[in-house]
Amino acid sequence: MKKDLWIVVVSLALAGMFVAGDALAQKKPAKSKIPPLIGIASAGVGSAGHSMAVAYAPILQKYFGVPVRVMPAWSAGVNLSQIKDRKAHFVGGGASQSMAVDAIVARDFFANHEWGPQEVGTIWHNYACPYGIMVRGDSDIKTMADLKGKKAAIYLVSPAWKLGLEACLAFGGLTMKDVQTVEVGGYDHTARAVADGRADFTYNAPISTVTIEVAENPKGIRYLPMDLKDKAGWERFWAIRSDSGGAVCTTGVKAAHGVPMVNSPFVVWTYKWVDQDFVYQIAKFFSEQHDQYKGLHPNLPDMSFENMVKFKDTAAAIPILPGTVKYLKEKKKWDASDEKWNNAQWAKQKKLTELWDTATEEANSKKIRIDYKNKAWMELWDKYKSDTPPFKARMK
Repeated sequence: MKKDLWIVVVSLALAGMFVAGDALAQKKPAKSKIPPLIGIASAGVGSAGHSMAVAYAPILQKYFGVPVRVMPAWSAGVNLSQIKDRKAHFVGGGASQSMAVDAIVARDFFANHEWGPQEVGTIWHNYACPYGIMVRGDSDIKTMADLKGKKAAIYLVSPAWKLGLEACLAFGGLTMKDVQTVEVGGYDHTARAVADGRADFTYNAPISTVTIEVAENPKGIRYLPMDLKDKAGWERFWAIRSDSGGAVCTTGVKAAHGVPMVNSPFVVWTYKWVDQDFVYQIAKFFSEQHDQYKGLHPNLPDMSFENMVKFKDTAAAIPILPGTVKYLKEKKKWDASDEKWNNAQWAKQKKLTELWDTATEEANSKKIRIDYKNKAWMELWDKYKSDTPPFKARMK
């Protein structure tokens, strides 16, 4: 516990310093292709993703020779707004592929009039993140079915997180109507609410910094198993969250080891309109400078070139950005089947944008308020996008 906290403290200190160092061994990119300041949008403080971004940011700064800032937020909407406002260039820590899918299909608050389908893609694989239903160690909850009538700690600014929770409930044959909810301010607060007894369970990643913290409480924590052989349960899960899979957890707090649960790929991602020469340089950095940063956080080894290729072939659900495609082609890891699959994902995004324009025209003509809390609008938008194939994890 002390060691993990020490890593976080040191990482946060480095984030405040960010002093540019000497040139790294490999040739740096031309300064003309690099912005004067690189902004990394990340998940909130207390998450594994944020601490990862804080850990590699000084190496990124040293390599490119320009200041780098990490900007944490608990909302994917805030992350993307930071990029749209030109304050950040990519979401670089603690953002699941599921979050990107929600932005692409305009789910939840992305269905508001100021949002709509977002054209985004992957720069690089971040890490494979286990997620599961966490309860306190002394809880009498043993199975998903036992969650009925219990109190769930939730936060509402992340549609991907909320759908992950709903998908886990569906695995057990339940819906949100079958449980009570305790709303809290952020992801880290959900785990603390379970630890202090305000809630009975939550949806949580065993690798998060806050999980390491709450696992040390006197009552401990446990994770509910999601049997990988339960095909009916997983089909119910995938009907809600099609872009994640399942695996036996081998990382994070000891209480999660050996427990089958959700496996959610996390990615470094951004808008397609971001300078793709810069995206190419970022992909190249993550690949070729991996030895420089992989030892700074327990999850950073996952960002290897080999894992990026494996992710592309077996877990990618959203398209790979052109800058990264250029790099993969140079490394001879991009073929005709990759091109066909990638183009199909971009085509689905374009189709969703066209459907959004048509749906909003109809809504305006019928004076339907384009607000994700407006049932009439959501039914209309769901009708329009219902024929678009879901973004499923690829199996090459």
